[in-house]
Amino acid sequence: MNEEERELTGAKIIGGLFSLTGLLLLIMGISQYIEIPYISEIKGTPLATYLSSVGVVSLFLYGILAIALGVGLIKEEEWAAGGTFVLLLVILVQLVSYVWYMINSIGVLSITGWIAVTIIILSVIILIYLIWASGWR
Repeated sequence: MNEEERELTGAKIIGGLFSLTGLLLLIMGISQYIEIPYISEIKGTPLATYLSSVGVVSLFLYGILAIALGVGLIKEEEWAAGGTFVLLLVILVQLVSYVWYMINSIGVLSITGWIAVTIIILSVIILIYLIWASGWR
């Protein structure tokens, strides 16, 4: 297996991981939607308001985009590499701040918090690969 074939195989694996990330984002959005009534019982936290207004909707949107970009990565489309890079940065900013806020305000990670940590780890791995591989060149 030469260098080019190995890189393209890596791109397919990363595409599959990014599609998995998209599915996890959709699951996280559903979980957050279900958890909103329980989080709203915690006094003094604006987390439930955030989740019910912007958070859940953006997670669904990011999940759908991640699945579409993951399919593009599997098909080795160059546009998917750029879109994935941008979406990963947006996802990382949102989820790192979400996990940080959850740990500092509530003190524990819920199911959505652990899903967010998993997505963060996958996103960092994919981001490192995209930087290392320099797209498909």
